[in-house]
Amino acid sequence: MRVALFTNAYRPIVSGVVNSVDLIRKGLLRTGHIPYVFAPDVPGYKEEHAGVWRFRSMSLTKKVEFPLAIPLSAHLFTMIPRMKLDVIHCHHPFLLGDVGAFFAKQLNVPLVYTFHTQLEQYAHYIPLPSEFVRWAAREHVASYANKCDCVICPSPSIRGLLDEYGVKCRVETLQNAIDLRSYRQASGSRIRKQLGLDDTQILAIFTGRLSLEKNLSFLLEAFRRVHGQHPNFCLLLLGDGPLHSDLQEEASEAGLQDCVFFPGRVAYSEMPEYYAASDLFVMTSTTEVKPLAVLESMASGLPVIAVDACGTGDTVTDGHDGLLSVCDLDAYSAILERAVQDEELRRTMGANARITAEQYSLESYTERLVHLYQELKDKKNTTK
Repeated sequence: MRVALFTNAYRPIVSGVVNSVDLIRKGLLRTGHIPYVFAPDVPGYKEEHAGVWRFRSMSLTKKVEFPLAIPLSAHLFTMIPRMKLDVIHCHHPFLLGDVGAFFAKQLNVPLVYTFHTQLEQYAHYIPLPSEFVRWAAREHVASYANKCDCVICPSPSIRGLLDEYGVKCRVETLQNAIDLRSYRQASGSRIRKQLGLDDTQILAIFTGRLSLEKNLSFLLEAFRRVHGQHPNFCLLLLGDGPLHSDLQEEASEAGLQDCVFFPGRVAYSEMPEYYAASDLFVMTSTTEVKPLAVLESMASGLPVIAVDACGTGDTVTDGHDGLLSVCDLDAYSAILERAVQDEELRRTMGANARITAEQYSLESYTERLVHLYQELKDKKNTTK
């Protein structure tokens, strides 16, 4: 099958959506299909692989750290109809998502949309009243989804939200996948040496965007409380974002500058080494859909210590492969301390986490996705 993947972010940008799109591309290639990625260009970036087509882009504000696509291109608009596409799969409901929807209608091919992000939770980036922005985001997602032949929901727990939005089209739950091969043989010795950690120190890792919606000030305070009782406990905040310097300042003001590490953004290929260097994965966000970081950490054998919310609550089994709590500082600090002080519990939950991660293999995901594509294509052909 020939599949067009339209996304508003792609390499070298690092994000869960980018990783998801790239995994779909790899899965399709491995199974003999032909994926085409349409994404914004990134000035100065040299393409790493074929099959990527770039729209011109612009930078909007300092808060938006990735380029925004200009959804017009005479060259690409002429080329796309010649590609003999079977399916168009969009990963955002605006900009290039709108381009994908336009061509799906023009070419009479199925339009698929993956609901990766609760856009309403990002209202603080728009300089308008937050309630209005949240309402507008919900309305736009519903309007876009109802143009589609199918919406893919990456998390069972988020399925009901689409009903609340008023989505009436077909919705299929297809949970995010990871390429397990990348995490099975990684060694973290180089990273621990680089951070100056010995075998007695316990390292918690968070990976993701350092931004308001990730609730990282909450995480830092919980860490401060536990570190006070366990001085050998350290925290690694891996990633970049608008709060990078603010969080560094918070850590310094709390006297944690020697035990909280901020490596910044690293190449995605290096991520398995950072997970392998760690002892547990921490997440306090309540805005996720199905974070790949949780699956990646579990594939690396790390127990997940998280706030019980969408994306974690339907992946992690409390007490089995991780620990969950309500979004309360005392409650979260308690489970974090439990994980730090009980080495045997960490090992047992980490081993169980690896088993859980096996359910999310890229091979299984790709098989189900291609089956869905084919079913939608066959249905579209019968109505021509």
